[in-house]
Amino acid sequence: MSDVVLNMTVSVDGFATGPDEDLERLHRWIFAESAEDAEIMAEFAAEPGAYVMGMGMFRSGLEPWGDAPPFPHPVFVLSHTEREPLVKPPATFTFVTGGIEDAVARARAAAGERDVWVVGGADVCRQALAAGLVGELRLHVAHVLLGDGLPLFGKLPLPAELEEVRTVTTPGMTHLTFRVARNA
Repeated sequence: MSDVVLNMTVSVDGFATGPDEDLERLHRWIFAESAEDAEIMAEFAAEPGAYVMGMGMFRSGLEPWGDAPPFPHPVFVLSHTEREPLVKPPATFTFVTGGIEDAVARARAAAGERDVWVVGGADVCRQALAAGLVGELRLHVAHVLLGDGLPLFGKLPLPAELEEVRTVTTPGMTHLTFRVARNA
């Protein structure tokens, strides 16, 4: 069965966005010339079979992504409003009003044997963690202190034990991969 992977970039002080929802300082690594960063970014397209995101990430990304969003597999967008799927090749965005469990179930069905990646925003990530859906946590930690913004981890109802799988340090970033070993 596929796994659910939470994949997010944060600052050293744990913010998923900076003040005024600034993302630029956090995501410089995506465009960096480091071979290791490029390899980790390539995993974004190669490993998952589907993605889950929130409406905020969808709305904020639609313009920067342009005509070719960086999602080569189906994307399930948590929404409060029903709407028709949006096709922007290579991505198809399907809007899900049934909550995080429904979005992940639909993404799993679309992904087949491949993993489902929860890619943001912070609230959707917290929902997936709180629901006990996440089996792997991939944090891309930017070597910056933002001091303010939207924290990735606020209060979570259930603490989790993490088992380190991989750590890769590049100029400006530390990429951490953990298995969610068990809920405490």
